[in-house]
Amino acid sequence: MRYRFQITMHRDLNITMNRKLHIIIAGEAGRARSFAFSKKKLKYLIITAGIIFIASTYAGIRFSSENIGLRCRVGNLEGKVTRVSGKNRQLQNEVALLEEKNRTQLNGALGELNQRSEVIDSILRTLDIDPGGPQSKMPATNKNSGGPFSIEPEQQCEKLILKVDHTLKTIRPLPLGYPIDGNISSGFGYRNDPILHRQAFHSGLDMTGPLNSHVHATADGKVVGAGYNSTFGWYVRIDHGNGFSTLFGHNKKLLVKRGQMVRRGDEISIMGSTGRSTGPHVHYEIRYKGRAINPIKYLKIAKYISLDSHGS
Repeated sequence: MRYRFQITMHRDLNITMNRKLHIIIAGEAGRARSFAFSKKKLKYLIITAGIIFIASTYAGIRFSSENIGLRCRVGNLEGKVTRVSGKNRQLQNEVALLEEKNRTQLNGALGELNQRSEVIDSILRTLDIDPGGPQSKMPATNKNSGGPFSIEPEQQCEKLILKVDHTLKTIRPLPLGYPIDGNISSGFGYRNDPILHRQAFHSGLDMTGPLNSHVHATADGKVVGAGYNSTFGWYVRIDHGNGFSTLFGHNKKLLVKRGQMVRRGDEISIMGSTGRSTGPHVHYEIRYKGRAINPIKYLKIAKYISLDSHGS
């Protein structure tokens, strides 16, 4: 069906005489429909349509600009994410390299620490001292068990550290090293007495050195004797615990008092020739549970163990 449109305007014969816009739609069959709009309504309709068009246009422009801004932000964020991802991969690679380096260093340190621990154990056995070790919390029986033997580096390190700590506690009371920087002038055991010139037992070592040499403690301990007697002259006796004690005789001057705590390497006296002596020297004794023992082993092994002035 086809329609024909015709728009006409005329004056209404009503009292108000309003101008109206007529829209006539006619079909081929002769039927026609007419729509009348007042000028005022048409004006409002056009204004409303204009407002809607302007508002929608403004909203579209604003939406488009915001959309462009968001796209720029998204692009920037994607760029940042890409850069961060690259840095993250770089950091992961660096961490992997550091972990490998640390693992290599740990294995090397473990080998060196284990070697030194074995040397210390050998030295302690030379001194007839059982190195022992910290008791580990292990099952009392291995019944109904098996599998491969392996120890993680961290566990091995922890085990060696505990062992070294125990060894250091064992070594700390041991009188190791020389009390002065000098030479041995008379050994331990039976000898010709320098004054009576006949066989007698010498309970320590006589050591000579430069005049006014300072005498050093050979282990941590407590001064339990500091005074004078006719045999040793001015002497110092130190209790190191675990049955060990040392005595330093024939001093010119004492630098410590009874009851004072000393560390390995501390200066305790100045070498002299007091008491039963034929010349400047230090009479050095080591006693274990009250019995005099030969200090020579304790002097010789000092070069195998790093000893500092604080007995570590």
